[in-house]
Amino acid sequence: MNDKTADLQDLRIDLARRSAWNIGFFVAGLLLWIGILVTNLTTPIETGRMVWIALTFGVFPIAVLVSRLIRADPFCNDNPLGQLVGYSHMSVVSLSFPIFIIAAIYDPHIQLLAMAILLSIDFYVMSWAFGSPVFGLHAAARTVLVTLMWAVFPESRLTLIPMVVATFYLGTVISLPILRRRWLEQATK
Repeated sequence: MNDKTADLQDLRIDLARRSAWNIGFFVAGLLLWIGILVTNLTTPIETGRMVWIALTFGVFPIAVLVSRLIRADPFCNDNPLGQLVGYSHMSVVSLSFPIFIIAAIYDPHIQLLAMAILLSIDFYVMSWAFGSPVFGLHAAARTVLVTLMWAVFPESRLTLIPMVVATFYLGTVISLPILRRRWLEQATK
C-alpha cells in the first residue's frame, strides 16, 4: 500500500480486507478469559493471580495462529492504520503490565478489575482505525459491567468478571465477520 497517495477510507478498506478486523486477537482474548475463569474455579487466588499473568503471554501467539488459519494479516505493517493499531496494543500491554504485577502482589481483586478494563483501552483506537464503533462500544460496556460486578458482588468477583469479559469477547468474535462484511459493502459502494 502506498501510504503517500492513500486516503483514510482507502486505508480502512485495506485494513478491513487484510486484517479481518483483528479477529484473531479477539479469539485469543476469549481464550484468555476462559482460562482465567477456569483458573479461578480450580485454583486458590494466591496461585491464580500469577496464573492470570502467565496466561496473558499466550494471547499474542494464539492471535497470530488464528489469524494465519483464517488467512488474515494480523499486522498489516505497510498500512499506517495497521501500525497504529499494533503500536497502541503494544503500548497498552507494556504500560499496564507493571500495574498487573503490583496489583497481584497487593490486591488480586484489583488486579482482575485492572486486567478487565486496561486490556481493552486500545479498542478505542481500533474503532477509529477500522472506522467502526463496535470496538469502543465493547470497551465501554465491558468497563461499566465489570466495574459494577466488582463493586456490587464482591464475593463473586472472581467468577463474574471473567464470565462477563469472556461473554463480551464471544459476542465480538461472533459479530465481527458480519459487521465487517456490512462495513466493507457500504465502504466500497
